[in-house]
Amino acid sequence: MIDHSAQFFDQVASAPQPHLRHLTATVRFDIDDLGSIRHWLLNIDDGKVSVSRRKARADAIVRANRALFDRIATGECNAMAAGLRGELGIEGDVRLLVAVQRLLPGPPLTRAVATVASTQDRPRRTRTARQPAKESVR
Repeated sequence: MIDHSAQFFDQVASAPQPHLRHLTATVRFDIDDLGSIRHWLLNIDDGKVSVSRRKARADAIVRANRALFDRIATGECNAMAAGLRGELGIEGDVRLLVAVQRLLPGPPLTRAVATVASTQDRPRRTRTARQPAKESVR
């Protein structure tokens, strides 16, 4: 079975996150895996994100069961929507969930369309002034 949550956190830690460059905070994810809680602590420091498995104090704590978080980590479910439905527990600074939402993938279809659109070489269209119609000569 693929561990989508581990893949997500590994990916987040492996690259700079420029859209978080003005944020310094900690966010802990508590993921319930059949009664065993797995902790993932994101330490965000001006766009640099480090991830550890510590259960430490955090500015925000996000709680979810593993099935839900796997759906969030693969883009099949939106974290904000899950929070509004009460499926995702959020404690502390809720604004941090909005920031962390940017780390999460979008829906699979959206990603596929964006990938296709970015890889196609399309000629650029330029607008030109409309030319008057030529009169037909009989």
